[in-house]
Amino acid sequence: MVLYVVYRAPRESKNRSVIPHRLKALGCRRVRRSFWEVDEEKVNRVLKVLERNQPILLKRVREIRKPRFVRNKAVSELGSLVIVMYATPKEAKREKIRNFLRKAPYIRLCRSVYAFSQKHSLFDKNNELVDALKFTDFIKGIREDVKVIPRVVIVNKGSIERLLEETRQRVENEISDIIRCCKELYNKALAGEHEVRRIRDSLSKNRRRFIAVKKVAAFYGKWLGMDFSTSLMKAYRAVKKVNSILNRK
Repeated sequence: MVLYVVYRAPRESKNRSVIPHRLKALGCRRVRRSFWEVDEEKVNRVLKVLERNQPILLKRVREIRKPRFVRNKAVSELGSLVIVMYATPKEAKREKIRNFLRKAPYIRLCRSVYAFSQKHSLFDKNNELVDALKFTDFIKGIREDVKVIPRVVIVNKGSIERLLEETRQRVENEISDIIRCCKELYNKALAGEHEVRRIRDSLSKNRRRFIAVKKVAAFYGKWLGMDFSTSLMKAYRAVKKVNSILNRK
């Protein structure tokens, strides 16, 4: 059985080299930075080494699995995932990656390591969003080295709740930022101290962001049962409010 472990590297640079040395001593093989291949008989010792670094244990499976839900609709399994990882690029490319990922339903495992649903087409029938293949092609397009591992599932169930909460918070933060930007645009339009054309351009940008996050949120709803309807309605009203005052100019 092929097993992998991914972890969050320590923030202190002096401690970052300690973990790789300890993992190598246990016979682990580095795939990318904080992503390692692990021998099954040494899993417990590896997890002990990484206990303070939010380790996520993964394994390859032959079949494609669906997400599983318990009675209260909580997610107990994420289903089969496609892992995409790449070398951390320079800041200019990072911004391009962040913008591209705005149209991607993914789960961030650690820096530069992302998990996508293996059954993406089931939840995005019109192929409007970024899946693992599109993201891989994009990374190759900006001339960065990329590695893909399909048909992976999370073994240690305790990490699932944390990953889901981080994913939920990331989407909520994007929606909140759209609302904040629209409030600023509304106040500028109300004060009449800025060019209407500039405000319209900024509104168009935030409207595109809203459309993207709305589609991503719908995907998460189908995939993982997440509900962002309340926050999305607030964002919709914020966009509409700015548009309304601009139409009176």
